[in-house]
Amino acid sequence: MWPFSRKKYERVTISLSPQNITCCWLERSQKNEGAIYLKAYARTPLKQLEFSQAIIFNPTLLKKQIRSFLQTHRLQSTPAVLAVSGPKIVEHVIQTKTTTPTVQELGLPELRTLTWDSIYLCPSQKGGFDFFVCGMKPEYLFSYQLLAMSAGANITTIATEQLAHLQLYRHRQETLFRKSKLSLDLLQQRYNPSSLSSVEELESLLSLDEATGIDLSKEHTFLGTSLGLFLSEETT
Repeated sequence: MWPFSRKKYERVTISLSPQNITCCWLERSQKNEGAIYLKAYARTPLKQLEFSQAIIFNPTLLKKQIRSFLQTHRLQSTPAVLAVSGPKIVEHVIQTKTTTPTVQELGLPELRTLTWDSIYLCPSQKGGFDFFVCGMKPEYLFSYQLLAMSAGANITTIATEQLAHLQLYRHRQETLFRKSKLSLDLLQQRYNPSSLSSVEELESLLSLDEATGIDLSKEHTFLGTSLGLFLSEETT
């Protein structure tokens, strides 16, 4: 018999930073008013420069961690989303004078050699307009795709960590989202998207199984990345 297809309302999220590799299995309930459940979670510190500067130096170890998570929970066919971060990944909130800036107006000449994109966020509290710009070298992107394939992950999207947190903020606000509030919040958080959501706000969105023993105060940044990835995929 062919295996049953995975439910469309669940996702595996994988986050890679120079300090950690985090794997998460999230599912949105179809019965309990759309609650989002954390089904499984694993974060492994990276201490031997396995992913230094956002460059893969030890694909064997990273592949082992991802494959182990997928096999343990039988998630090989489940859609997965990958987020990456590190000094070699361009992630900036930039103030511009126009809503249609050129590469020169973004002030990041390195973008010419990167696979990149920009997203308009809101009017800037400093005057002009705030844009989020992210990018990476094509060879880095290919290495992430290759890692996912070799680990057996059904990757549908590769994003950046800060973009995931911006997506989390947008979805957390729902119908109350206002660009003017985002502008104020970005200024208050010194334009650091990963600080836009608090532990309490994450608790209101995510249902944790007490048996997992997760300390949300210690894991909220990592879980915020995972939840942002999950929510962003629901709109695609």
